[in-house]
Amino acid sequence: MLSDQAYLPMNNNPQEEIDLVSLLARFVKLLRRNAALILICVGITLGLSLWIGLTRHKVYESRMMIYSSILTESYCDQLARNLQSLIRDRNLKLIGERLGLSQDQAALLRDVEIEGGLEGTVDEADKLFLVVTVRVFSNTILPDLQDGIVRYIGQNDFAKVRTEEKRRFYNELIAKVDEEIQKLEGVKQKISDGAYRSSNGVVMMNPSDPYTQTVALFRDKLAYEELLRLVNSVQVVEGFSALNRHVSPKLSLLLPAGLLAGLILAFLILGLRYVISLSRQDE
Repeated sequence: MLSDQAYLPMNNNPQEEIDLVSLLARFVKLLRRNAALILICVGITLGLSLWIGLTRHKVYESRMMIYSSILTESYCDQLARNLQSLIRDRNLKLIGERLGLSQDQAALLRDVEIEGGLEGTVDEADKLFLVVTVRVFSNTILPDLQDGIVRYIGQNDFAKVRTEEKRRFYNELIAKVDEEIQKLEGVKQKISDGAYRSSNGVVMMNPSDPYTQTVALFRDKLAYEELLRLVNSVQVVEGFSALNRHVSPKLSLLLPAGLLAGLILAFLILGLRYVISLSRQDE
């Protein structure tokens, strides 16, 4: 039979508690002894962070929504990647040529992204709404940049060919529907004239069919005409808006980063001093 002592909870080692308290006391003593060094390092890094936040060029972000029944999201995303490569390469001349901007305006462009405007799992063919996100150093270029991006996406040879093919397809389809409607109008006229009555006066076809088919074809014609009007490669749903609040640099991120960097710098210096003192003792 087990004794009652086997059921008693095990007590923490008092020696471990003493060691932790001693270690904490030594750490506090280290902070107090080197408070001046820590404050100097933190002050330097905070000042540097503040200087970066106040002197660095402010970056503004704006979005534009476009509609395209011709171009896919993947294709437009690749065009944005090509522009981004030119921006990183600082090829201001080529950026200006592609977007219709001057080199001074091209220098104010920092970033371009294109993504689908519909969330969730959507087929590539249904991604008709696209969102263009730009980051610029000045909002003054947004009107010219909007025209330039729309022209760059929609006026290349690939988009032009697909647009013309779509127009030809819908025009021929509308013409064919018109032809069928005219035939049905002739059928309705013959029904009115009694051409489809037998010698016994019985109508040999349902008189309502031509009327129903005419309405259906007319509905299809209106739908095709609407698609023809929307067949332009790129249409602007909502253009860029100039926002006063910049997205970068942010002091709310720079100052905590500066504080952390100051503490790290101070402890690195203390660690280096400790290593140097140990090396001198060994000598």
